[in-house]
Amino acid sequence: MLRSLRRAAICCALSLAPAATFAAPAEGIMVEHFPGVPFADLREALADAIADEGLSAPVVSGFGAMLERTAPDLGHDPALYGDAEILSFCSAGVAARLVAEAREHIALCPLSIAVYSLPQTPRDATLAWRPPTLDSPGGDAVRALMARIVAGAARLVGRR
Repeated sequence: MLRSLRRAAICCALSLAPAATFAAPAEGIMVEHFPGVPFADLREALADAIADEGLSAPVVSGFGAMLERTAPDLGHDPALYGDAEILSFCSAGVAARLVAEAREHIALCPLSIAVYSLPQTPRDATLAWRPPTLDSPGGDAVRALMARIVAGAARLVGRR
């Protein structure tokens, strides 16, 4: 009986595996698509929108290049993105508010917003970010900051 249950569980897990490959975005991730806006334009607009908030230049992670570089060793498709970068930044005021609420909120810093394009649609870029779900003044401040940055980037590429 136990073997039958174990086999059934394995078969069930295997039947669900292909669906996991094409899963929807994780809960809490915000996405805004910019059809007709190339990656380089949206990336520059995002960096400018961060600067317009009075923040230091973001730290840039070459996420797409990393995936392309590691593809031969890890066996994934090297062309998961056309281009992809993650811009990380911090607001001292927002960070102070967050950690004043709870010292553990240090883990929420720095904030980051990803910008990417896909190989099949190189002239369509996307922003993706994960605002904190905190129900607090600090969480509200972070969400407002990130919303202003995304809106600023959209405005800079002529979408608002």
